[in-house]
Amino acid sequence: MLSFLHVEVFYLLALAALPATCVTQHCKASPGDSTWPSINEWNSLNQSIHGTLIRTAPAASPCYPGNPFGAPGNCPTVKDHWSYAAYHAMWPESVDYSIYANNSCVPPGVDGYSTDKGCSIGGLPQYIVNATTEQHIATAMKWASDRNIRITVKGTGHDLGGRSTGAYALSIWTHNFKHIERKSNWRLPGTNTTADVVVCGSGNNWGSVYTAVHKMNRTVVGGEDATVGLGGLIQNGGHGLLSSHYGLASDQVYQLTMITSEGERLVANDIQNQDIFWAIRGAGGGQYGVVTEFVMRTHPVPENVVAGGFSFYPSQNSNASEIASWTALAEVAAHIPDLMDIGYTGTVMVRTEKKAISYPGQEEESYISSAIISLTGFNITVQRMNDTLNKLVAQFDSEHVNINIQALSSKSYWSSTKPNPMASASAGAVSLMTSRLLGRRELCDIPKERLVTYLQEIMVSNKPNGGSMLLFGLQGGKGTAHVPKSRHGSVHPAWRSAYTHTMAYGVSVNATGDPSQSLKAGADWLNAALEPVWQKWAPESGSYMNEGNPFSSNWKHDFYGDNYDRLLEIKHKYDPQGSLFVWSGVGSDEWNYDLNSGLLCRV
Repeated sequence: MLSFLHVEVFYLLALAALPATCVTQHCKASPGDSTWPSINEWNSLNQSIHGTLIRTAPAASPCYPGNPFGAPGNCPTVKDHWSYAAYHAMWPESVDYSIYANNSCVPPGVDGYSTDKGCSIGGLPQYIVNATTEQHIATAMKWASDRNIRITVKGTGHDLGGRSTGAYALSIWTHNFKHIERKSNWRLPGTNTTADVVVCGSGNNWGSVYTAVHKMNRTVVGGEDATVGLGGLIQNGGHGLLSSHYGLASDQVYQLTMITSEGERLVANDIQNQDIFWAIRGAGGGQYGVVTEFVMRTHPVPENVVAGGFSFYPSQNSNASEIASWTALAEVAAHIPDLMDIGYTGTVMVRTEKKAISYPGQEEESYISSAIISLTGFNITVQRMNDTLNKLVAQFDSEHVNINIQALSSKSYWSSTKPNPMASASAGAVSLMTSRLLGRRELCDIPKERLVTYLQEIMVSNKPNGGSMLLFGLQGGKGTAHVPKSRHGSVHPAWRSAYTHTMAYGVSVNATGDPSQSLKAGADWLNAALEPVWQKWAPESGSYMNEGNPFSSNWKHDFYGDNYDRLLEIKHKYDPQGSLFVWSGVGSDEWNYDLNSGLLCRV
């Protein structure tokens, strides 16, 4: 049985530092409260869930004198692997972006480390349930809710908005729910119709699912990063390589199983628990309960994948080249809907100034320095891709813009999409962005001059000459538009008319400063500089919560649209104690989360 005899210095400091008025302020319980469970009570919980309770021991603890939390491993290994998402997924408490855990215990030399901070539990959860059964989850969640303890949910911890962690929380770790089973004639609830589905535990990541369905000669709609978990991606929509053909990941779900914060197990589909089934499919990540299983539609494997593209940049450091580059970018953006309507997907990435990719002979300080267009087509020929690219670049001002056509390739679907679990090496950094769903109205049906202006305004940076990046993800179009309404779920309605999910990265966050202040400064700049551009450019559209600004001043509209009021009613029904909180989550404005004190209190 797990022992809780080791009491860390952090807990003693917390007892002394936390205000005694926490309970009267309607806060979630913390170690400074008289209501906080005793060690004996935690031990009793541990016994009731068969010894699966873990006391948090930060992964980087071996990097500090005496390894204060007794974590396994060694510091060089931690430092060498800190940037890999797959490494954080292995640890019970660890998340990809430690700023959302108040940089409480990070190894020396990485983003967020400061010499005077030391190692503490801080913004990490107090305890973790290493659940292997649904009963473990149900028992633990009811126990926590009854004691006014915050609950968080972690699958892989790959989360740009900090939803997988929280101070003084009991965390539910779903990584053991890894079953994958194909049912080629699964009966759709309430019908006589069958579908080819795969039944997946929520603890899987997309790499494991893609590998499994490949062996079944099928494929599914999911994320492009193999290390991303099913739960967080599906519950907030989820886009990937096949979304422009079949819709979002949440559109593929026929049934799910969820444990509520009050310990109730629910099977949700079109004929039972329809309200939570609707809510979870688009607005659910970390907010309504713990999903343990998804039943998802499978699709035939594309016969081949043709990839190609081109890059361009100013041919000289002149006003004429600058204008020509912005005009070329606007031309590409305006052609995206037509490209997608004939079957292409891919990305358009633009970098400016210091974030730009340099080319031989390119001027270092070009205002718009580089753009890379990468297109993918299924079941087409290399010649067709070549014709498409040449037709597009023929419209550019070749005197003032240098163009490089990428080598074209044709591969099998599996060879072009085979998961690499160690490919994602962006963890451990500080990430803050803003995004918008853009359709024909925003890309094609406005004057080209206005489109250029919007592109220039959204690509400003909060650092002089720091540069910015803009990424158009071609994940909407016919795929999301043609999904039957019965499969829509609660994803933002703007997905049904959007062609691109467009992300802007102009903000730089002070990684070594106080995390709360650094996030606030970054968010304040985004809300002052970039969010108003989206509101001018696409006022009726929205954003994608998994890759958006979690501190947007207009978050209800941005992430939920007209669905918000209904989602709030469902939130109150299934999580009446507000045990589950995420930034910009449904009902989150009823709470205030202080990252420094760790207190989550009713407003």
